[in-house]
Amino acid sequence: MRTAPKTFKERLKFIGPSVIVTGSVVGSGSIVMTPLLGAAAGFLLLWWLLLSMWSKPIIQAEISRYVVVTKKTFLEAFADMPGFKTTIQGKTTSWLVWFMFIGVIPSIAGMGGLAGAVAEAGNTMFPLLSTEVWVFISCLITWLLLYFGSYRSLERTLLAMVLFFSFMTLIIALAMQSTEYQVNLNQISEGLSFSFPTEHLPLALAVFGFTGISYGEIMAYTYWCLEKGYAENTGNDIEEKKHWIKTMQTDVWVTVFFITLGTLPFFFLGAGVLNNVPELQESLATSSFWDVDVISSLQNMFSLVLGGWAKWLFIILAFFVLFSTLLSGTAAFTRTISDYLISMGLVKEKTDTRTKLIKLIAFVIPFLSGLFYFILPNPITLLLIAGIWAAMGLPIVNIGALYLVNKLEPALRPKVSTKVILWVSLVLQLSLAGLIVYDIGLNF
Repeated sequence: MRTAPKTFKERLKFIGPSVIVTGSVVGSGSIVMTPLLGAAAGFLLLWWLLLSMWSKPIIQAEISRYVVVTKKTFLEAFADMPGFKTTIQGKTTSWLVWFMFIGVIPSIAGMGGLAGAVAEAGNTMFPLLSTEVWVFISCLITWLLLYFGSYRSLERTLLAMVLFFSFMTLIIALAMQSTEYQVNLNQISEGLSFSFPTEHLPLALAVFGFTGISYGEIMAYTYWCLEKGYAENTGNDIEEKKHWIKTMQTDVWVTVFFITLGTLPFFFLGAGVLNNVPELQESLATSSFWDVDVISSLQNMFSLVLGGWAKWLFIILAFFVLFSTLLSGTAAFTRTISDYLISMGLVKEKTDTRTKLIKLIAFVIPFLSGLFYFILPNPITLLLIAGIWAAMGLPIVNIGALYLVNKLEPALRPKVSTKVILWVSLVLQLSLAGLIVYDIGLNF
């Protein structure tokens, strides 16, 4: 029987799900959305970015607490939520699962935005191949890696990419401090003043949904915990389960560390550098914002700080980081959509049904994502659609966390302080959802 690690050092050996989640987050959020937020609002929304990165891991940890203890998948857990239920082929599920299933469409649209951003970076490196060809290549490679790979190979691949990304962003941040764009305490203080320029509301809401861990990554994280083997042989041993919960919590905070490390430098580059680029400012201030050429615009962050040669460094970094997000996001989809189809009774589960579905979806999702880009060849627009939907879905997952942890044995439930934080987080997320509805109403 596999015993749970007892010390912090031992728990570090079981780090893994956080690496995959970080790979899923850093591309779309860190490289694309975060610099644009800084470019649009300067340092004013630093507090908003920190709130986005640091307020959601508690939901991630508490949902995962329930999954680790019960060994139920995310959707099996949510199937038990109170309210209207459906029963198909003997599978009973709640209305919440059906609601979240609707979110697959905007989420795949967001993956299309990622595929497009990867393709645009590839086209910049090798213009002999068109953007359309690069979309096909990136989707094909994603499918091949997932079809023939395993959890272990995915973890190793993304670990290499995440470490490379973190190292490069640290170098860039240090280099920035030796230029005219260096970040000073006055700018940090301005960013922590809780000001909110409402003209940037849609972008800010999308950043909140996409930067840091979103509800899609929260869902996916639980599957990676199960595949990593957290609490797979604990039986009814309460103490073993507690140690596995601590292991999972350590992994969650590793996610926070890497996401913060990989995100803040790009916000500072956006706020300190791109905020002073007149052409980009004009685009961000008008309806042409939706047509911003994300790759060429973001190159300026590197070239203005490090010199003209650095645009190639950015292109290479952007290509691999965005591809890691496409890869890990698609890998998550293979698990979540398979579970949707089985949990909702749309596919009857047999011994190898889940494995076959994962292989099939690994083929379908990349090419559906590419199709979204061909229909709407604008990465920013596609990512904004997905980000805003992600912000709308957060309250549901938060409600689920509050409900599910109270079903656990008292000894395995979170502390009262943790529940208070979850309630505060829920109020914030419901307010954001209200803002989204209000903003959509104003524009239509």
